[in-house]
Amino acid sequence: SNIIIVLVIIALVCAVILTLAATFFAVKENEKVAAVRDCLPGANCGACGYAGCDAYAQALISGEETRANLCVPGAADAANGIGALL
Repeated sequence: SNIIIVLVIIALVCAVILTLAATFFAVKENEKVAAVRDCLPGANCGACGYAGCDAYAQALISGEETRANLCVPGAADAANGIGALL
């Protein structure tokens, strides 16, 4: 009986610590990057010259000199979606 109480207390303390850690160490993502990434097919093939769809979306949003039509798997659909967002 005492062991159960101790385990419940440990579980509650761990839950509080994890909740606080998730709150204080959360990384906020740029909503524009997420929106551009949603236009891409998610193949992460590197055909655009970037490490994957996330890197390509970040480059487009950051103002790096790149084009919106570099995604080979997404073709015109991806380029049109990116163009509409930017």
